[in-house]
Amino acid sequence: MKGIGSYFTGLFLSVLCLTSCLKGSNVRDDYACGVLAYSSKDYITPVMKTSMGDFSAPNLMALLNYPDMGDCFVFFFRLDYDLPENTPSAVEVNGYHTFSILNYAPIKKIYLNPFLTDINTMLPNEVPVLNGYNSGEYVNNHLFISQTVQQPSDLDLNWEMSYDESNMPTVEESSGKRYFDLYIRATVRREGEQTSKTEVQHLNAYHVGNYLSVAANMEKTNLGSAYNASTSKFYLRFNYVTRIDEETNAVTWQNFTEEIYIASFTMDQ
Repeated sequence: MKGIGSYFTGLFLSVLCLTSCLKGSNVRDDYACGVLAYSSKDYITPVMKTSMGDFSAPNLMALLNYPDMGDCFVFFFRLDYDLPENTPSAVEVNGYHTFSILNYAPIKKIYLNPFLTDINTMLPNEVPVLNGYNSGEYVNNHLFISQTVQQPSDLDLNWEMSYDESNMPTVEESSGKRYFDLYIRATVRREGEQTSKTEVQHLNAYHVGNYLSVAANMEKTNLGSAYNASTSKFYLRFNYVTRIDEETNAVTWQNFTEEIYIASFTMDQ
């Protein structure tokens, strides 16, 4: 899947100035989305699982104010490859790189709802979504998605993702193409004081690991002997409300489709 992009530039602007003195050294300053978990090597050491691998720090839990395992974050980090604990042999033994967190922010976790909301009418306090899928990154059962809403900057939103468990996948009559549909909606949790609207980007972590595994195995079974672990994919379609008619409560949907390798979520990965 595509990387998250430049969404976090503003969030970590205060620490970017620290990187200028590091040019030419064996030090990497970067950001990542992560899920807090225990090391798969010793099941004791807390690590941040990311799409780039596992990271840990001696004071990781203290830095994050003792959150629960499974909590999601975006963080800006410094990784010094010259440290003894970051040699290839040490990383092989430990199962993670050792890093320093320069800044971080918690990310809202949203559990997938297997009961589809009424897609023909607006929800109470629903707001349209300008873009329901700017970019996404999958980490440890969570899909981190950047999304955009035209809104007052201090408006607080609830997000939800639902699907129709009885209609997996959706098969288009004209083409026979099979889609696994997810429906994303946003509603107002708390009004702010601002009235003017601007484009605001949101980053959410959707817990979809089991859903993707079910979808992948369904498509593997459907393909039968035509299945190829190197090339076979399934289609994940993200649907989101882009316009609301407040007189009729009708909603207009748009969608974005990702092609995902089946083997990424089956036992033969």
